[in-house]
Amino acid sequence: MRTLVFGLAAAALLSGCAIGIQPGQSPSVSYTVARDYQTVYSRAEDQADQCLRGKNAYTVQATLNRDARSGVVAVVAPLGAAVVARTELKAVDAQHTQVSQIVWGRTPWDRAALDAMQESVRLDTTVCFAYK
Repeated sequence: MRTLVFGLAAAALLSGCAIGIQPGQSPSVSYTVARDYQTVYSRAEDQADQCLRGKNAYTVQATLNRDARSGVVAVVAPLGAAVVARTELKAVDAQHTQVSQIVWGRTPWDRAALDAMQESVRLDTTVCFAYK
């Protein structure tokens, strides 16, 4: 079984079908929101957990750094460590946070998913795409 999995992964990579976020190619957005960094972190983590995990096949890895007033929320593929969606955030001041979000670019982690991620942070409510 292990050989089969490695064989499939190698075939996918050799065919040019890299899985996960590709720097310079994947859809992304950066913006500042009028919310404290902990609120943004909670919203991004909740939205990822409820909307971006597929049928619980993908995991959400979230890290909050209180000293740096920053955080990262990533959705990771079940095989390997390919990240398919990520939110990075950092406090600008007590009530404003700089947010950068990026998705793989393939359905369901595409531009529509990126829009839902952004709306979730801006509206402070979970917004999902059709794959919930």
